[in-house]
Amino acid sequence: MKNDTGRAYVLVAIQPGMEQEFANEIVSKRLITDSKVERVDFVHGNFDFVISLTGNAHDIDSRILKIRLLPYVQKTETLIPFQMLNWEEIHKKIELDYQMEHL
Repeated sequence: MKNDTGRAYVLVAIQPGMEQEFANEIVSKRLITDSKVERVDFVHGNFDFVISLTGNAHDIDSRILKIRLLPYVQKTETLIPFQMLNWEEIHKKIELDYQMEHL
């Protein structure tokens, strides 16, 4: 990742039944109010939480290490996008393509 602003999604699996305790840890460590944490979502599946981070590579790496050290964390997986899509541009292109097909 370059040194400019990027994004990472950290998938976190925690000990079963410890969702609330993990959420409390995030709050008590002030991770959720950190400007590098965009959002924290509780999800169903192989992972329990998805944490969206922004910042430069150093900021993101530092935050991932802090997340991995939290109690109740069993494993993490980090997804780093190589290209971020601008949904407004995609929507405009779809509209334009549709209009061209129906001329």
